[in-house]
Amino acid sequence: MAEPTDPEQPVYDRWSRPQALSNRGYLLAVLVPVLVAAAAFGVISLVSAGDETGSGVTVRLPVSGWAPGSGGDAAAPIEGVLAVDANRCVYLTPSVRGGNEPDRIWPVWPEGYHATLNGNRLSLYDQDDEVVAVDGDHLRMGGSGAPAGNFATQPCLPDSGTVAVVQSAVEVVP
Repeated sequence: MAEPTDPEQPVYDRWSRPQALSNRGYLLAVLVPVLVAAAAFGVISLVSAGDETGSGVTVRLPVSGWAPGSGGDAAAPIEGVLAVDANRCVYLTPSVRGGNEPDRIWPVWPEGYHATLNGNRLSLYDQDDEVVAVDGDHLRMGGSGAPAGNFATQPCLPDSGTVAVVQSAVEVVP
């Protein structure tokens, strides 16, 4: 025999449940994470706004595997005025030009060195992200000459001839 149902208690329907949140609750569940993300992005933008090394256009800079402090410093002098060409390639203009001096010295910089071009201003950075020199600075360093073919995978070097491999600290000469 079937039991009588209580007329005051509604029949449970498992397919029609009441909402867990009101419409306002669902709206807040969507808006709060979006607003938090926007605020976080704003804070990150403000914090990184003063970062000078992150600004500017990256310049193609050939680097070697030599790292400062790794020994093997070479004594041959490399000297010239820091400059950048229209292809954003960094070179040195010899400070003293002899009869067979090249118009440009193509240096291969130590590991970790990089450069940026902000407007027309070139900045050269060392492995510690410190500015070493800017375009127009007269630089002096030690190193050695090597065939350009040894650095065929590096950007901004001539196809033949000799390049200057920097193997010392870069010093700005007043």
